[in-house]
Amino acid sequence: MLQGKKNIGKALLAIPHRKRSHSSTQLSLKGKIMERLVDKSPGAKPKIKKVKRKDDERRKTNQAEKSRPPSIFFGDSLDLENWYSCGEGEVSEIESDIGGSRTSGSPRFNIHPLYQHVLLYPQLYDSSRTLHALSAIAAMLRASPAGFVSAISTTSINNTYTPQLSLLQNLLARHRVSVMGKDFYCPIPQDSHSHSFRSAMFLEIIISLCLYFLRSYYSAHVAATSQDLAGNHAMQLTSVEVLTLLFSELVKVIGGSAKGFASFICDVLSKCKVQKVVLHCLLSTIFSVQKWHEHRVRGTNVAAVEEGLSEDSIINLSEDQLDNCSAIQSQLLRLLQSVVVLEHRVMIPVEEGGEVEHVNPQQPMTSLQYLHGQPITAQGMFLCAVIRALHQHHACKMHPQWIGLITATLPYMGKVLRQVVASVTLQLCKNLDNLIQQYRYETGLTDTRPQWMALCIPPDLILTVLEGMTAIIHYCLLDPTSQYHQLQANVDQKHLAEARAGILSILHTIMSSVTLLWGVLYLADSSDRPAAASACSTSNINLGSTKNLRQQILELLGPISMNHGAHFMAAIAYVWNERKQAKTSSRNKVIPIASEEQLLLVELVRSVSAMRIETVIQTVKEVLKQPPAIAKEKKHLSLEVCMLQFFYAYVQRIPVSSLVDSWPSLLALLKDSVQLSLPAPGQFLILGVLNEFILKNPTLESKKDQRELQDVTHKIVEAIATIAGSSLEQTTWLRRNLEVKPSPQIMVDGASLEADVEDLMLTVMEASSFTPSVYSVHALTLLAEVLAHLLDMVFYSDEKERVIPLLVNLMHYIVPYLRNHSAHNAPSYRACIQLLSSLSGYQYTRRAWKKEAFDLFMDHTFFQMDSSCVSHWRAIIDHLMTHDKTTFRDLMTRVAVAQSSSLSLFTNRDAELEQRAMLLKRLAFTIYSSEVDQYQKYLPDIQERLVESLRLPQVPILHAQVFLFFRVLLLRMSPQHLTSLWPTMITELVQVFLLMEQELTADEDITRTSGPSVVGLETTYSGGNGFSTSYNSQRWLNLYLSACKLLDLALALPSESLPQFQMYRWAFIPEASDDSGLEVRRQGTHQREFKPYVVRLAKLLRKRAKKNPEEDCSTRTLSWEPGQLLLTLYVIRSMEQLLPFFNLLSQVFSSKGNSRSGPYHSPTPKDSPFPGKDGKLESQKVFWSRARQNIEEMVEKDFLEGLIKT
Repeated sequence: MLQGKKNIGKALLAIPHRKRSHSSTQLSLKGKIMERLVDKSPGAKPKIKKVKRKDDERRKTNQAEKSRPPSIFFGDSLDLENWYSCGEGEVSEIESDIGGSRTSGSPRFNIHPLYQHVLLYPQLYDSSRTLHALSAIAAMLRASPAGFVSAISTTSINNTYTPQLSLLQNLLARHRVSVMGKDFYCPIPQDSHSHSFRSAMFLEIIISLCLYFLRSYYSAHVAATSQDLAGNHAMQLTSVEVLTLLFSELVKVIGGSAKGFASFICDVLSKCKVQKVVLHCLLSTIFSVQKWHEHRVRGTNVAAVEEGLSEDSIINLSEDQLDNCSAIQSQLLRLLQSVVVLEHRVMIPVEEGGEVEHVNPQQPMTSLQYLHGQPITAQGMFLCAVIRALHQHHACKMHPQWIGLITATLPYMGKVLRQVVASVTLQLCKNLDNLIQQYRYETGLTDTRPQWMALCIPPDLILTVLEGMTAIIHYCLLDPTSQYHQLQANVDQKHLAEARAGILSILHTIMSSVTLLWGVLYLADSSDRPAAASACSTSNINLGSTKNLRQQILELLGPISMNHGAHFMAAIAYVWNERKQAKTSSRNKVIPIASEEQLLLVELVRSVSAMRIETVIQTVKEVLKQPPAIAKEKKHLSLEVCMLQFFYAYVQRIPVSSLVDSWPSLLALLKDSVQLSLPAPGQFLILGVLNEFILKNPTLESKKDQRELQDVTHKIVEAIATIAGSSLEQTTWLRRNLEVKPSPQIMVDGASLEADVEDLMLTVMEASSFTPSVYSVHALTLLAEVLAHLLDMVFYSDEKERVIPLLVNLMHYIVPYLRNHSAHNAPSYRACIQLLSSLSGYQYTRRAWKKEAFDLFMDHTFFQMDSSCVSHWRAIIDHLMTHDKTTFRDLMTRVAVAQSSSLSLFTNRDAELEQRAMLLKRLAFTIYSSEVDQYQKYLPDIQERLVESLRLPQVPILHAQVFLFFRVLLLRMSPQHLTSLWPTMITELVQVFLLMEQELTADEDITRTSGPSVVGLETTYSGGNGFSTSYNSQRWLNLYLSACKLLDLALALPSESLPQFQMYRWAFIPEASDDSGLEVRRQGTHQREFKPYVVRLAKLLRKRAKKNPEEDCSTRTLSWEPGQLLLTLYVIRSMEQLLPFFNLLSQVFSSKGNSRSGPYHSPTPKDSPFPGKDGKLESQKVFWSRARQNIEEMVEKDFLEGLIKT
């Protein structure tokens, strides 16, 4: 109950000084008056008799004298909400014509201004007799409403000759004086009361008295029993009932009366301050409930909270506290509804008269100041009461009645319709969100606790809230005449249009709440019944029949989607953005994968019967062309992109037949979208939608349709290609020569494009006129994913020629990225190589990329790439060489020409040798990219090229490539074809090991004074090649590493794959059965024992390592596993780095346990890593295929240069 400062204040000041005699006088006087009233002649009109009797009770009722305390302050405990903490003068005063004198030195009060309307009884009164009189009036109103209302409206009390009426006037005057804060028995000038009430009708008297009773309470200082309190409570309820009946009947009477009668009723309402009192009473109930709840939560005693004089220590509200004000609040809501309707009937002329301008523009709708001349619905007090009541989660059981009040009074809102419906709808959405969150929390679906936990929830609350929202939203968005025709309210179309705009502007919030509920219903339906039942029992919220709730949601959304499709879909797009996954998906996609919550939106739209596929496509097109303005919390939210993300998911989930039927609409959407200059992510989605359609329906029956499909595909791909080329810039003015801009590029590493891009370019979404280059990588990645297959499906076999110009244009954008091997271009390079790889798989595309691909392959920086790109290049080179026979021959010819051309005086020898090494390496890569034995017929030619390369002395750069080539041949040729090559391989291997030994011994003999610069040292061993070198230079180290890797590979592969190598194996590694040296000594000869090269080199390297402790690698150990390569280094800086490799090889076979049939050979049953006999062969195959895959990956990385080989 809203607390009043003035009436209570005077009563308070009067209570301590009032004498007992005064009270007894009043009581005895009351007795005499009642006797006289009872003894009155039976001829008097019953209604006058009742009025008098009631009036009599009114006399005692308000001995509440009013005085203005000099100052008011508010305790923190009562400062509950911003608009509840009103300062002095902010709350409207009920008695505006106060004449009471100020009392100096009066005590300070701690009374909330929202209680300033309350009147106090300073003593007990007989409520049963008063109730009897009031009930009689109510009974007459029910029995003969029209006659009774007509009588009291037309009969005045100005007959001064009747003693009864004279007494009535006197009592009324005394009550007025008492309410104003003076003594009930003070002398009254004779003419004042007769003047005041001479023209009053009985209608006015009844209304005044009912309002007095409504706001009267016992003082807390009166020793009232619970019976007395219950009696007063009943009086209040009956007063409200009488007023409700009276006003409802007046509405009907006014309909058939003259205009003057409406003005008369309007004056009566104004004079009695009906609207003001009702609003104050309603606000006070809301405030009391709030305050009691807070005290209960804190566990404090209400009376003890404030010291001194507070409303709780003055007003006895215990009767209301029993039922939390629900009884009085329910009746007040019915009364308020009837007052709103009545006021609408009688105030229309006032509005037309220009009174509307009376509203102070500085007066917000949240102010609690009552504005005279304004209808109830336009009062800030009204809207505050509604919103505050709906906000009270602890009083949920009252919410249905508040919602009922709003829906019933919608036609009478007038100019504030927009503000009321928007505020109420938003509050209802918040309530719904919180109820759903509470349900999810209580059933264990989420750990996030809601903002507040609702208590005493009616079982159908969610359904009621939904129905209320439906009524409000449909009233504003649809034609109201069909729904509210029974009220005959003339609704102003201007106000309705404003309200419609208001609801449309918050449609995304409404949709968000509704879809949250839809998601919970989906979970409740999809979960197993027993679990769902147990979950429901743990929650205070009863979902009830999910079918009914679903039906209500569809009833709400159906008409909106029919009448405001674009706004409906825009709201869906907004919610789609809200529901995106917080965590990025594991697979990186340019088009983000929809989350579970987002997919529920698709299901919801599919469930709305009005949204057929055709309609959805048309509406999406409208949204793209002219996106409705939505309150943007995020600056970067692009509604078009969100809309297309939704549409993409929608297309993925609708049946093929329906999609094919709606092809014309889809085609129109695609055509329009190309011309709309959408943001880049939107264009990606358009391509995604097109791709989905092609995947679902590869062929169109009509040739015209097929041609249109090809045209639109052409346009979309060109648009994406333009985005792809946006990171390029033209370097020369005359001809088209593009290069990559030197700026960082964004990698495709998130589920959402916007998140990737936001950091780099904050204004991306605003700039739709140009394509931001930050999207170029995404565009290339998307083209790599879909383009090749898409073109193959769209263009039939006889139309493939039409693809070539498109691809030629695309290659202009791709090649500059592939030429640039800088680190910042790596994302683009990776995407381009994927794209080229996917295109090269289709033979008809060859003309578009063959020349460019071959040129790139021959470029000296070709192998400067990331290891993830090698597999794509292998596919491209394979397709390049196999789709026709000439390209491989051309490559072979180049290698041959490079070798046969003699070194002339004018050519740089190093450059010439590097060129040969480069060509040899590319030939090796080509063979590595092929299938096994694919180039077997060219093997003699290849062998010849290799031997020619080996003939050149002292060329480590070339010989290192020959060893790489040998490794490729071991992996790509069958063993029987390599028989003739083994002698060469073994010879070269031995020579390199001898060189290494030579260098290490030379280092031992020569005292090293200036580091490893033994330039021009002739080796004692000069085989066919006659090496002479500065051994320690990097090129020689690379050669040593390459040779060791060949040995490593030969030992790692199974012996069946390399039968020829087994004959030479003893020369390199020690065998366990090598006891021949001992036998020779026993026979007495002095022949030197042969030690394998690995053992010799290991010994020398150990010695050298001891001399150079800073380069000591002996502590590094390698572990041996079957089928695994030991050397994983790509470059060495000194020979000591090879020590762990030689150490392991010299030890691993030296023990008797590791015999010749040991781990480097096919595992025997005894030491097989595979258990069981039956599965042995099968698991051996699996093991070696995996091992071979790992080996190939290692060899693959040996081709790379420059970049880190991760």
